[in-house]
Amino acid sequence: MPAPTLRWHDVDLPAAAAERVAGRAPTIPLPDLSPWPSPLDKARILLESAAEIEHALMVQYLYSAYSLKAPEEVTDPAQQAVLDDTAEDSWPQLLLDIAREEMGHLMTVQNLLLLLGLPPSLEREDFPPRKDLYPFPLRLERLTQRSLAKYVVAEAPADAAGIEDIVALAQATTGSAINRVGVLYALIGVVVASRDGVAAGGSGSAEWDDIVRLVASAAHAQSPPESWHLPDAAFLADSVAQQANPEDWQVGDLRVHRMADRAAAVQAVRDIGEQGEGPTGGDPSHFERFLAMFRGGGGRPPFPPDGEWVPTREVPTDPQPGAGIANPSTRGWTDLADLRYALLLGFLEHHLLASGEDRALLAGWVFAEMRSRLGFLARRLTTMPLDDRGAAVAAAAAPFTLPTRLHLPGAETARWALHGARTEAAVAIAEELRADATGLDADFLAGLVGGDRARLLLVADRTASRQTETSFARDILPLFRPKDIDHMAQLGTNLADFDLVRTRAEAIAGRLSSTGPRRMPPRPDQRWTPLQLALFARWREEGFPE
Repeated sequence: MPAPTLRWHDVDLPAAAAERVAGRAPTIPLPDLSPWPSPLDKARILLESAAEIEHALMVQYLYSAYSLKAPEEVTDPAQQAVLDDTAEDSWPQLLLDIAREEMGHLMTVQNLLLLLGLPPSLEREDFPPRKDLYPFPLRLERLTQRSLAKYVVAEAPADAAGIEDIVALAQATTGSAINRVGVLYALIGVVVASRDGVAAGGSGSAEWDDIVRLVASAAHAQSPPESWHLPDAAFLADSVAQQANPEDWQVGDLRVHRMADRAAAVQAVRDIGEQGEGPTGGDPSHFERFLAMFRGGGGRPPFPPDGEWVPTREVPTDPQPGAGIANPSTRGWTDLADLRYALLLGFLEHHLLASGEDRALLAGWVFAEMRSRLGFLARRLTTMPLDDRGAAVAAAAAPFTLPTRLHLPGAETARWALHGARTEAAVAIAEELRADATGLDADFLAGLVGGDRARLLLVADRTASRQTETSFARDILPLFRPKDIDHMAQLGTNLADFDLVRTRAEAIAGRLSSTGPRRMPPRPDQRWTPLQLALFARWREEGFPE
């Protein structure tokens, strides 16, 4: 029997609710969830869809950020300023910040699933059949005014004013209406709250509470209230130990919520919804930041329409592994990027399934892939040619291809074995690329191979149920990005040199913990998490194992 298809419909609001929304139409868009009869059924389809959306938005924002040119590729000072990724309000930095925050949303959704006794979900909207809950079809493409319009509208509040031209451009780009992500989270807010709780509010935001009440009114008009609100028994307090720990994921504005009851779930859903579509805690929302990028102002240019200056490199749209890549070296770098993405997703899921020291270890590996591996590869690929003559007819890009086997095996040793097989494949590709690599590429690949080989030793220990101490090559060096190494080299410290890092470990730890001008990494890059600092401290305590 085929799965029900989700479709949005405009649901008439009851008269009492319609009276509260002066200036709005007396209808609200709502997906038909009647095929999912119980509140837990509805929670599952909504949360799995939210996970797919957050994952998809994250990779689209990353792809857009890495498509942007470097400042030296343009001549106008104002254009150079918005492309300077060392500035906090530059376009690449804004996109990367929002992508990181989407990672926080993704992890909170995983914790919500675990809170309800449901398995983690790392699918993406191109993996399951498309649902109309998605804001727009996933598309990996360079940043244009048209793609930016989609991002503005998807993150916009339902009643956002003054963006009619952006809405029209976004709809012309996709050929259909853009669904607002905030409405989905308001609907999740209905499901995790009790009926009395919706009426009383109490999420911490009166505006958000009103949105949830309106959505609840439409939901109750679609099917009986008892089919919408989870009972108290659905929230599993003992799931907290398995949820991602916020202290391990606090990087900048990456907010991860850990929840033991309904009240905490209500707060978490409100925080995700508002960080996307409206201000919370004084921080600009995703919507506000995308809108500022689109409009410009304050001496910064608006994002250019087609026919004006081009702020991006000619990267492909929806790249496929190997497709259209005649240059063998570029193809190898592309395959390596996909393997790192598969490793990242595997480590992320394993972190949510593991226990004890392995959870901290796997979280460290997730950050290593995000900070110093996949990010470097994705940016480097946009400078590489697609053809085999060495002339860049068009630039390449990281495909962010979902692995054929997305979810990990059920057995713990089999999970480690899969990490090992992917790591061995990555080592083989990196070793082949090293034959012709020079400069920064050669240094990156050498560090990658060294770290992966040390990781393989630990994987072998885990499959044999033994414990291993920390390792500089496996655990510490991957935490330093190439630009961190370059920055500190100018100050006389080579972070890739084991003996030098061991000798200066105390000074390095001080810089990592500093909030002053000598902090490492320098602003606007994000501080190390407490987990990363603890890993560095543990390496020092264990006598600096190589």
